[in-house]
Amino acid sequence: MLSFHNITTLTSAFLNAAIGQLYGLFTENQIRSLLKVQGIQPDDLALLKRVVETAKQYFKNPQKFNQAVRETLGGDSDDA
Repeated sequence: MLSFHNITTLTSAFLNAAIGQLYGLFTENQIRSLLKVQGIQPDDLALLKRVVETAKQYFKNPQKFNQAVRETLGGDSDDA
């Protein structure tokens, strides 16, 4: 159980580190069955959902995701 009770500020950086990285180690079904969130504000829940969706897309194909980011930002496709 991950409680956000009395949390007034929540960042995507924290959610990426705390939850997003789990998608690189476990399946979505494992995470959904073992991780429960409570006491989160509606706008923070929306942020969490965006972080989760981004993490799922990233870990599905990290190279393709990174390439898309480089192209979007106008970087050289050979840069890491």
